[in-house]
Amino acid sequence: MDNSKQAQVSVHRQAMASNRKEIGLGESCGTSLKQKTPVDTEKIPSKEIATRIPTMEERMLQKEQVIDLYKSLEQFLRSEDFGEDVKKVLQKSHPKYLEVLEKRRNDMQRSDHAIVIAGETSAGKSTLINKILGKRIFQGDNLESTSTICKIRNSEKITLIVEHKSGKTETRDLTDKCDMETQEGIRTLRKILNDLTNLTDSTKSKEYKNVDIGFPIPFLKDGVILVDTPGIGGSGEVSDKVMEYLPNAVSFVFVINVGSAGGMQKDRLPEILRSLVHLSIDNEMPCFDPRDVLFVTNKWDTITSCDSDSDDEEDRQARQVEKTWRDLKSKIKSNWSEVKEENIFKMSLKDVGSKKKNDSTEQFIKFQEALQSNIGKAENVRIVQHLRSKFKVVSGS
Repeated sequence: MDNSKQAQVSVHRQAMASNRKEIGLGESCGTSLKQKTPVDTEKIPSKEIATRIPTMEERMLQKEQVIDLYKSLEQFLRSEDFGEDVKKVLQKSHPKYLEVLEKRRNDMQRSDHAIVIAGETSAGKSTLINKILGKRIFQGDNLESTSTICKIRNSEKITLIVEHKSGKTETRDLTDKCDMETQEGIRTLRKILNDLTNLTDSTKSKEYKNVDIGFPIPFLKDGVILVDTPGIGGSGEVSDKVMEYLPNAVSFVFVINVGSAGGMQKDRLPEILRSLVHLSIDNEMPCFDPRDVLFVTNKWDTITSCDSDSDDEEDRQARQVEKTWRDLKSKIKSNWSEVKEENIFKMSLKDVGSKKKNDSTEQFIKFQEALQSNIGKAENVRIVQHLRSKFKVVSGS
């Protein structure tokens, strides 16, 4: 690159650096809103980055400024000021730089930070969400029940928004009908959700694109939502809904039924994992961290169930469980190399309860801690990740 090209790129990098100084990330991201000298967040350990969570007002301001920064960069790269000679150099190193910028801007504009619960049909996804919420708002059974994407969010009022495939939306205020502090109120909400999302009980559920339910959930805030998804391996149309929703997620929880072909049927859950890899490569999910994926292996009781009281049979079962556990962890790691060992949990959800002291409850408590950590990251992940990237397209790195 000759001196004129270097100078042109250098001038633009300085402009980008100046814009970043104005944005600021708050103390949690290496610089305060008033600080003039930015800190390189890539050199800061992730634990230090999370020392302070910015206020909602700070996050909204930062988000708007990051979006404006993307727009300014796109405008510059499309303008005549961006010389053809420099454009050729950039296209050689980043052939799809404008497409990447557009995808990142679109991602930044998302209002929800979705933690998606996914898995095969009848793995126990809805049951897991019931346990997380401490309320049985989903029916949950051994059939292909959930047929619609269901978003769960924190809300002062109890609200329900239904989006049809046609794009039409319906909004209902259920505050007066469903008192979430009473069993009767929870049953009423469960019945309404069942009619909207259960493929077994209602064929009309196929007509809905997604259902959005809000009620007081203190640990979900600032746009973080839990998403219950249809099971992979059911009807093709239902599985397609899951695949279409994947780019919206910032984190995932995969539920695995160990009683079904060892828990990892090659044409089902691994299919989702492969899709995530491809979406990440294509810059569809710039805020997704593969290290934060959680795996809940469920229904271990189906392997240990036996009528015999003999010691030999108990020993045989113990060996079978250990072998299944060892093989399953190996399969998970082979399909998802970034997984952390401590993010693979072993339990039978039916045995989990606040008043039950057993291995499943202990594992569920550890899972809750990991999930809470992911929720904390999700609140600020988009601003942090998009500024960390430092617009590699123009930096050439």
